[in-house]
Amino acid sequence: MPIYEYLCEACGTRFDHLILSPHQRPAEIACPRCRSGQVRRLFSAPAIHTAGERGDRKEAAEETPPPKPPVFGRKELHEILKRRESEE
Repeated sequence: MPIYEYLCEACGTRFDHLILSPHQRPAEIACPRCRSGQVRRLFSAPAIHTAGERGDRKEAAEETPPPKPPVFGRKELHEILKRRESEE
């Protein structure tokens, strides 16, 4: 069930409107403040819910993050090549 954000062009009021289904969408949405039909839908960021936001904050806090993989770059490669040369 999406909640859309609207702006009334007559009075400047921003408001939300819950749309239960595309079939129940009203033909015209009116501003709750001035009752004007001159409203336009705004682009807004979506709401994203994760496991920690369901009330499982304690469980999420107890989880340990996965270990970071070791960093392997030029410096590490150079050290390995030096060790191999010294072993020969």
